Order: sequence, then C-alpha cells, then structure tokens
Amino acid sequence: MKKLIPWLLFTIILTAALHLFGMWYLPNYLTKKTVDGIYKRRGSWLVNQLNYGNLRFAGTDTVVRDNPDTVTSFAVYDVSEKPMRVRCVIPDRDNYWSLSLFAWNTDNYFVVNDRTAKSKDFELVIVKSGSKYQKQGQEEIVVSPTEKGIFLIRMIVTNRDDKDEIARLAEVQKKTTIQLIENVQY
Repeated sequence: MKKLIPWLLFTIILTAALHLFGMWYLPNYLTKKTVDGIYKRRGSWLVNQLNYGNLRFAGTDTVVRDNPDTVTSFAVYDVSEKPMRVRCVIPDRDNYWSLSLFAWNTDNYFVVNDRTAKSKDFELVIVKSGSKYQKQGQEEIVVSPTEKGIFLIRMIVTNRDDKDEIARLAEVQKKTTIQLIENVQY
C-alpha cells in the first residue's frame, strides 16, 4: 500500500496539471497566436478597433478552409476598464449575416444572425462580468466571460461576380461600428 501512495499522488498531480494545461492555458495560447498572425498580416495589433475584410481568394485567407464567399469584420475587444458599444446594421437583402462573440479562451458565448436579430439596426453593449453598467434605451447588454475577446461579423456574398452586391455589402459592413463608452459607472 505504501508503494501505491506515491504513484497515486503523482497521477493526481499530473492529471490536474494536464487538465489546467488543456482547459486553460492551451485555448488562451492558441487565441493569442491566431490573433498575432492575423494582425501581423494586417500590419498592426489594435484593440477595440474593427477591421473590415474583403472577399478572399485562394492563398489569401487567414483562416484555414474558411468560406471564400464570406466578407468578415474582425476585432479584438478589451472591456476591462470600459464597456464597448456595438452598432450593427444588417443587409436588407437575403445575404446571410451573423455576429459572434468569443471569449479569449475560444468559447463562443453570443451569436445573433439576420433571422434572430430583433431589427435590421440594433445596438449591443459588451461588459465584463460584475459590471455596474445600466442598460440605456433599446440596447442589449452582453456579459463577456473574459475581459478580452474576439468580435466577428460574417456576411455571405450570393454572387461573388456581382460588383454591385459586393459594394453594397462593403457599405453595410462599414456601418457597423464599435467604440468604448466613456463617462459611465462601470
């Protein structure tokens, strides 16, 4: 029995260490490396600033096997000190549109798309857990499980050869804005 106790302790410690590595460290590390790669290709590492993407072509996508008919907007957000307001505009036609929020550990904790949104024009406010921010008007409050996270909007282009459709979606894309909210109790 005395020989079994050290092995049992070793197994418990190893199991706890592997669990922490796999469930906490690895997802955070992979998010950081992915974001670093995206920003390296774009030339800057800016937080709380929306980056508007274009249609991708073979060899230019940053996400492996991503849909080539998708136009994306991407941001890393940080709500550690202030809440962030997101003003969204959804395309009028039948283009699929979605907004996804990811915690820094890769958990997808919020999704809204063109069919589930309450209107074609709406606002979200992303806050950290425990925030004292009070809802104003019609905005929807979303509590981020981590202070930093990923903001991603996807729009599907129905005909990538239609220059008018692409231009229209680019206009809609730029109507979505994010900004930190100043002078509020947080």
